Amino acid sequence: MIRNKIEKKVKVGDKEIEIYVAKPTNNVNKDAERYKSKVWNQAIQDDVLTKKELSVLMKKRNIWNEAKDKEEDEITQSILALEKELYRGKVGKNGKRVKPKVSEGRDLAIQIRRKRLELRDLIAERISMEENTVESLADNARFDYLVAHCTFYKDGKPVYKDFDEYNSKSSDEIAFAAGTALGQMLYNLDSDFEKSLPENKFLTKFGLVNEDLSLIDPNNPDQLIDTDGKSIDENGYLIDEDGNRVDRDGNSLTEEGDYELADYDNDLVVAKKPAKRRAKKSEETTEQSNTES
Repeated sequence: MIRNKIEKKVKVGDKEIEIYVAKPTNNVNKDAERYKSKVWNQAIQDDVLTKKELSVLMKKRNIWNEAKDKEEDEITQSILALEKELYRGKVGKNGKRVKPKVSEGRDLAIQIRRKRLELRDLIAERISMEENTVESLADNARFDYLVAHCTFYKDGKPVYKDFDEYNSKSSDEIAFAAGTALGQMLYNLDSDFEKSLPENKFLTKFGLVNEDLSLIDPNNPDQLIDTDGKSIDENGYLIDEDGNRVDRDGNSLTEEGDYELADYDNDLVVAKKPAKRRAKKSEETTEQSNTES
């Protein structure tokens, strides 16, 4: 459901500023489309590539080829298959579905997470290059125009007097909050997107992750664990039951991650023998001679 207004409280320094982002009016939408066309035409004149032209160029330079297209499709299909198995369970030899165990579900959810990361890594380069195509530049320009003309203070006064002022402040806290709100409104973006993923909904349901979606020990919710079920600290380092850093095999490490040096017995340095006290002996001889005299 699209809302007509989204309110935000933005922390700027020591102050908290209240703003709201309104749904664009027809006139603002038309002006934004005109500005988009203007940016589109300018980009074409500047010889910026379209997405289609970029696709041809990437294949020509072997940046993105048919093999990667196939790999992307295979990973996507694998994720869908794992999601289906996670929610429906496996089918037994008798054709009936077997009641799955939570431990099995956790393993499937972790597999899905790994596949998503694999997919993101695969397409990261392509996406980063597509951000500079004619289409992306024009779409971003339209969106920025809407943010500039749909953001208001609590009293209804526009935050930006014009588009140029917005451009000069587009990286500050208010612009970021306004852009996020408008994105939710126009594109129905879920601010808790990660939480709504099938694997994370499963892990949350059975208390296998915390609020940050980090894996936790179900028998000790305060303890973070890695994908192998081993205890880790807030930085992701393996720890023992006392909270000390260890390696994968349980060997002790320093806080910097180095192995602790063993207590060596230095057998390479030869101990020096104590010097003879000749002077004392000489003194005794002299004293004896004086006595005899």
